[in-house]
Amino acid sequence: MITETSYIVQVDKWTIHEMELSKEKVSALWEILQRYKTLFSDITKMDPGNFVQAITSPESMWFEVREHDILIGIIWFGDMHQVVDCTAHMVFFDRRPAEKLEVCRAMMKWMFRSFPIHRITVTPPAIYHAVIRLLEKLGFKREGCKREAVLMGGKWNDQLIYGLTRTEVELT
Repeated sequence: MITETSYIVQVDKWTIHEMELSKEKVSALWEILQRYKTLFSDITKMDPGNFVQAITSPESMWFEVREHDILIGIIWFGDMHQVVDCTAHMVFFDRRPAEKLEVCRAMMKWMFRSFPIHRITVTPPAIYHAVIRLLEKLGFKREGCKREAVLMGGKWNDQLIYGLTRTEVELT
């Protein structure tokens, strides 16, 4: 069951809240995200300044995914200055994104209802197999591949391009 209340979206036991940023919150989030060796490229994983710049950008929106008030993931959208497209990113700390299918679906619908964007783009590294399966279940279409675009663990990996348009989403 999907409902909307004081938080952005609730799906069963999960709620999505807009992230309230403070210096302490950004620092704590940086520490949590550092635990995931493949979350950042080799170029940015040791650079907290890059992360602070991304999270505090006026062109991005960050959301917390909570399960019974415990932070279990984040979803963020970048490039919000564009009317046509924005980029989406998802991280679930339990590494089980498939069970969050309805949470992600509800969030994509919320974005399309709340903003005049026509499409959402996601560019996962090709090694993110679980995320790719989730994107395809959400209706994202694979549009291309940027070969050897992300350096992770000293190895260059392809970055895939997935898109979802407003016309492909049932907004009711």
